[in-house]
Amino acid sequence: MRTRWGLLLVLAALAPAAGHAKPLPRYGTFVYSNLCWEKESGDAGGVRFALTRSRKGVSLVYEYGNGPLAGVRIETLKVTGDTIEAKGSSNDGDVSFSATLGPRRARYLGPFAGKPGEARLLQRIKSFKQKIRECRG
Repeated sequence: MRTRWGLLLVLAALAPAAGHAKPLPRYGTFVYSNLCWEKESGDAGGVRFALTRSRKGVSLVYEYGNGPLAGVRIETLKVTGDTIEAKGSSNDGDVSFSATLGPRRARYLGPFAGKPGEARLLQRIKSFKQKIRECRG
């Protein structure tokens, strides 16, 4: 009986891993965002970033809303498969974050996107040109 329970637990632990989507293509630009505009004040909220992979290397553009829309000067960027870790500086101080990228969403852990230490799901969007939505109450 214990063997069956043990086997069931192992299978249950492995099941979500087997259901993961295919990794992102090797090259391309991948944009993720939960950026929004506050209706009353017009302030920006949330984050938006774009990872570009090319034969020449990798680059990252990172923007966040903390009142006005601001950017981060990326100083270090580590990309391992579909996981990124970045550190940089902004007018608001030092910024560091990590994200695991997927074909539809990124699991983001960093500032300006909710409660500190709490991972957020950011939607993949087609481009930086996409219209930014209004923030929800």
